[in-house]
Amino acid sequence: MLLVALKMLIGHRASFIGVIFGIFLATLLISQQSAIFLGLASRSYRLVTDIPAANLWVLDPATEDDDKVRELPESALDIVRSTPGIAWAAPLGLTRASLVASGGLYEITQLIGVDGATLIGAPTQMVSGSVRDLRRRGGVIVDVYSANSVLAKKSPDGTQVPLAVGDEVEINGHHAVVVGISDITRGFYPNPVVHTSLDSYRDFTNPQNTRISFIIAGTAPDAVVSDVTTKINTHSGVNAVAKEAFEWMIISSFLKTGVLINFGLSVALGIIIGFSIAGQIFYIMTLDNLKYYALIKALGGSHTVIWKMILSQSLLVGVIGFILGIAVTEIWGSAIKGTALAFFFPWQLLLFTGLIVLLICLFAAGLSIHKVLQTDPKVLMGN
Repeated sequence: MLLVALKMLIGHRASFIGVIFGIFLATLLISQQSAIFLGLASRSYRLVTDIPAANLWVLDPATEDDDKVRELPESALDIVRSTPGIAWAAPLGLTRASLVASGGLYEITQLIGVDGATLIGAPTQMVSGSVRDLRRRGGVIVDVYSANSVLAKKSPDGTQVPLAVGDEVEINGHHAVVVGISDITRGFYPNPVVHTSLDSYRDFTNPQNTRISFIIAGTAPDAVVSDVTTKINTHSGVNAVAKEAFEWMIISSFLKTGVLINFGLSVALGIIIGFSIAGQIFYIMTLDNLKYYALIKALGGSHTVIWKMILSQSLLVGVIGFILGIAVTEIWGSAIKGTALAFFFPWQLLLFTGLIVLLICLFAAGLSIHKVLQTDPKVLMGN
């Protein structure tokens, strides 16, 4: 009977292709839009993921994310370092600053100041130059994406010349020298990301300001992070959170921008397309085959046989449409790799998309099964 069901399905070629296309389109919209959203969300906490050594962050209680920061007094660093379970702790400065490159190129940059002694918080992947050169007063490291695009100058023949090691820039009106080009995670915002030592950071911003934006820390191997954060938080004016908790704080602020609603509507549109187009075409195809199902019932075919036939048809077109949709999504993701576009496709998203497609197939099959089982074969055979 499964072979008969397959022949009935393929026999209506237009409907067969139409159902596949409906599921393909639903899969593509759900997976692609979700992958773009997850890519943007992962970029929002780039600051945290680019400092993998730190599994604990200390911030002012009023700080909500890495874009709305209230600075800490430098004395908080002593509190953290003296807490049992802390292996190391380092200061981190973070602010927005104006940057002027050669040719008068002007950008607002994210300026990050790292501890000059340990260089913890500095980029871990370098395209050119050395992180150690940050100890040079006025030395800065610029991310490769900005160096090759917004900070690249145009030569007389119109070609772009990327910012390179040895080039000079101005930060808040202060002279700086590029000592390295870093390969970091792209941020949610397109602004350049510049790393420098904490001493140079203060020269660029306010030499009299001894406050710091964050304290990044690593716990001892045998320490429990939650216990360490509890001990630190017994002191007033500090808020210690685990790395993952800080990521969720940043994501929560990111979601307040309304981006989730925009992408959620696109995903909802994909689900509606799947249920409406695929479900309707599959149901119409079943109506066209109704006389054959009536014949099967008249010949003694049980309800179980009908269930198996229609479910096998639905699952077959679902699998084909799903595979095609995921394949196109992955091809598109590979094509935009290394560009400014965001894309992140974890296995959980594959599972989520597959579950939605399965529900669409069951919905379409359920409508068709109900119609077939409710039809009197005598009426159809009489016609």
